[in-house]
Amino acid sequence: MKQKQQRGQLSRALWWLMWLSWFGLLVQQAADVERFAGTWALTGLRCLPLLCFLWAATRDSLKLFIWFDLILLFYFISAVEAVFAYQADRLSVAGLTLVVTLFVSCMLYIRYRSREIRPAA
Repeated sequence: MKQKQQRGQLSRALWWLMWLSWFGLLVQQAADVERFAGTWALTGLRCLPLLCFLWAATRDSLKLFIWFDLILLFYFISAVEAVFAYQADRLSVAGLTLVVTLFVSCMLYIRYRSREIRPAA
């Protein structure tokens, strides 16, 4: 059985930042669908790729985090389109900020966590 390596202080802070920005992005996506009177099914479809993160987070798999970052690029494109389509819209700007924060924190977590795991292997 594979033994879990403890997280360092920096990777633990990045872990919490990822969770907070993930939850914020999930709420923002639901609020964005609700703003245009969308259905619960549409909300589920918009949030389904974000829920893939739960599998990566429970396994602490860096490869799955990399795939999650690739999924986030589609959310980034959508957020940039929304910012330019609905000017002076705080919800769209919040979504763009959350996507960028989540992407950067996830990439930094992958970098520093791999450095912690490598010497243990």
